[in-house]
Amino acid sequence: MPARIGGLSSHTVAAIHRVEFRHLDKGLVPGDTQTALRCYLGFLSLPGRYLYLTATVCGCYECSLSEDVAVARDLLELVLARLPHRARRELAVLVAVLDEELERRTLPDPLAHRRLWSPGEQWWHHRLYDESHHL
Repeated sequence: MPARIGGLSSHTVAAIHRVEFRHLDKGLVPGDTQTALRCYLGFLSLPGRYLYLTATVCGCYECSLSEDVAVARDLLELVLARLPHRARRELAVLVAVLDEELERRTLPDPLAHRRLWSPGEQWWHHRLYDESHHL
């Protein structure tokens, strides 16, 4: 039985669970979606008017997924693309609310156009990161 994910129906949670198992070879691991949502919600629950994204010190995928909201959001995008229509719509509504809050509480990186970005990299990677995080 898949673990409950707050705010989502059991139908959607089961669909997410199936996607995670079907795409083990693509880097998805069962529970990753829940970890990504927990990271996203945790980041947005931080105090302060503006938030700055933080990269992990470790840099491994597991730490990045649970600590770097941009990596977590990438995983949610991957899962959304693989879900059946009904489950995709339900998760998309939840993610859209989080995206609005992320866009509102983070600042665009004015130098993003100067950096090398991966093809298809999404807007959430073009927000300001806290550069002092690793000091």
